[in-house]
Amino acid sequence: MIIRIAILILALVPVTLWAQFPPAQDQPGTTAMHADSSAFVAWATGCVAEPGPMNIANPSAGNAGSGWPASNVIGYPQGTMGVTCLGDGGMATVTFASPICNREGPDFAVFENGFENAQLPGLWFLELGFVEVSSDGENFFRFPAYSNTQTSTQIGGMGCIDPSQIHNLASKYGAMYGTPFDLDEVPDNPLLDKDHITHVRIVDVVGSIDPEYASYDCQGNPVNDPWPTAFASGGMDLDAVGVIHDLEHFPPLPNEPPYIANPVDDVIFNEFPEAIVIDLEGVVNDPDDPEENITYRLVSNSNESELSASLRGRILRLTRLSSEEGEAVLALQATSHGHTIDFEINVVMHYVYDDVDEDEAVMISIYPNPAHDVIFVEAKAVQRVEVFNVAGQRMISSTDSVINVSALESGMYIIRVAADDRMVIHSIVKQ
Repeated sequence: MIIRIAILILALVPVTLWAQFPPAQDQPGTTAMHADSSAFVAWATGCVAEPGPMNIANPSAGNAGSGWPASNVIGYPQGTMGVTCLGDGGMATVTFASPICNREGPDFAVFENGFENAQLPGLWFLELGFVEVSSDGENFFRFPAYSNTQTSTQIGGMGCIDPSQIHNLASKYGAMYGTPFDLDEVPDNPLLDKDHITHVRIVDVVGSIDPEYASYDCQGNPVNDPWPTAFASGGMDLDAVGVIHDLEHFPPLPNEPPYIANPVDDVIFNEFPEAIVIDLEGVVNDPDDPEENITYRLVSNSNESELSASLRGRILRLTRLSSEEGEAVLALQATSHGHTIDFEINVVMHYVYDDVDEDEAVMISIYPNPAHDVIFVEAKAVQRVEVFNVAGQRMISSTDSVINVSALESGMYIIRVAADDRMVIHSIVKQ
């Protein structure tokens, strides 16, 4: 392939005029991946080549590959010259520092050194190869390859192919552009772990349409590509294998989502003011996470006017804001390994009788609400004023009727006033 550009035009043969698959690398809809694509996370770290004959019909001419070592395949593609040549039916098996894994979209790409015919744009000199994968180095499974290239006339040794007529064959694209392969397209087999691909094998297509030598696609069609290529650089020229998904960069996803292991019982408030603390440890379990690295989030509170709810880590703190009867539903969400599960906690607040009738309560006035700097308490005889935050902590205790709240953070507070031998409790907002 390296020394044949000058005679390429003389050997062109007809190709079919219809296409079915993505086109060449410079066309809309192509799947070609340039070597500089950020999608590549690694490259092959090892390669063993087993070249076939330069011409399978004349084995005495010797094998291809002389001068084109397998080490050329390791790492980033080198382009035209840095390849290993497989000859007719030869193969190369590449390995990786981290196993390839099956994720969404293509998982790796194979690079060759094909080139376009300058006189007939759209036709490319491509020496094709089948691609196989293995998760143990012994059992290999082939991608279903398709060739719609005509089979009535042999493509000569310097002939060309329309890339849009082939699929899942290595060397579909020209130099420095990889042909992507998606592990989802390999049929499932109990001997193949698609999340742990340790070996990728490329097998040269013997492009002869003679049944004695032909290679066939998954539909039983002979794969017609340039043949014979009776020189040392004949057969597919493998340049590199780029990794898109491997276990180092894309660790295994959990097999099972988290589940509710210990639902929280209804929370009952019988006092006012009252705060209740709930530890969510163990509420949700994840079978794929023995260390229980589960995070919780408070999504909503259906009754914020009567119940304050806050969540820090796994500690849920609830404080009622009214002595009136009420209910609330708390919606929470737990997350583990990117999977989430929703659950609810029901809260019941019973009425708390404060032993003060409405007329008596009117006699004790607390204002303004919302407050900025001070709160005024109006009563005949103020005995004590206490201000609590929603966590139930006492923030202020005073016997004055003017309470300085300027140091408090903005938010909801509960004020308890003992005056005129009675007690009144209200919620206030500090702005």
